[in-house]
Amino acid sequence: MALIVLTFGLFNALSAQVSAQTSTQKTDSMNLQEVLSWLPEDTETISVARGPFDLNSKVVQSKPEEDENENRPVTELELVEPFEGLPLSLFGFKDGVLIQHLKGKRISLAIEGARHFRPPKDLGEMPYEGCAIALLVDDFDTNMASFVKQNRKSILKVDQIEGQVVAVFQEKLENDTWTAFVAFPNKNILAVATNRDYLREVLARLQGKKGQRALRNDLPEWRYVNTDLQFWGLRHFDRTQAKLDPSSPFGGQKSANDADEQAIGLVYAFDRSSGKTAKITYLTGDTSLGSRPDATLLSMGKGSEAAALDIKYREIGPGVVEGSYTLKKTGQVSFFFFVFMGMLGHAVFL
Repeated sequence: MALIVLTFGLFNALSAQVSAQTSTQKTDSMNLQEVLSWLPEDTETISVARGPFDLNSKVVQSKPEEDENENRPVTELELVEPFEGLPLSLFGFKDGVLIQHLKGKRISLAIEGARHFRPPKDLGEMPYEGCAIALLVDDFDTNMASFVKQNRKSILKVDQIEGQVVAVFQEKLENDTWTAFVAFPNKNILAVATNRDYLREVLARLQGKKGQRALRNDLPEWRYVNTDLQFWGLRHFDRTQAKLDPSSPFGGQKSANDADEQAIGLVYAFDRSSGKTAKITYLTGDTSLGSRPDATLLSMGKGSEAAALDIKYREIGPGVVEGSYTLKKTGQVSFFFFVFMGMLGHAVFL
């Protein structure tokens, strides 16, 4: 991997640019609609965690750690942390170099937008284009110049995107090379993207560029979203990606998800006040779904691990079924997240 050598002159230039690019926008006045307007129009999946909560190394582990005792009761913290980390998994890139600068910081809102999911070359998580965004309760006390200086041995290069200074990292995960673009758009917002063009659009929109927002309000999935919950998200299946995306339900049987040529999308929600139950609502044009919900990806498979989730189905309307999943033991949580991530496009090939 190529490493950059930065001179004092370059650091001075970076410092000046960082000072000049600080926005007057205040995160406490931001609402969900505004944040969604930053994401590119063809974003397929979003994951949301509402704060405030602390950012730490465990939070960015969207998949819970394996536990030898699968029957051990899961604590509330162990159940909440993977949902908090779901939209922030990119912050753990390159052994968590960004986390070291954010340890103990309070997050008011975390959201990840993602699109164009692709199969890995061999094993591991499916690569994708996307961006994780964290809105901080208080100002971030590290500017990009000092961040680059402290991590110069890990950084591939420093880039300029939409007038912003961006630190670029690369990491080999299994047989795929992942790239992460780190930006600090202002003192309260941090962004980590896997794709330069995706980040360029996010930064341009954050600075005022107009355009159709991601996952527009007239999509049918929004009827089943409660944005007041702490953890939720949705995926509106992109038919244009069917031939390239193994997690797509279109185009015949796929390795990551069940086939459904009339699939529309899905919504997930976890409300910590209602017990240890996660819910996923699946939408399709197939109105016979209510009589056979276990024929869709809601079933999470036919084995004993899926049966242990004690799945309950509820038909909400024609072609709309809600699945409820019991998450009381560590084994249930691990299996749920393994399958659930594939539903969102973040499947892991083993």
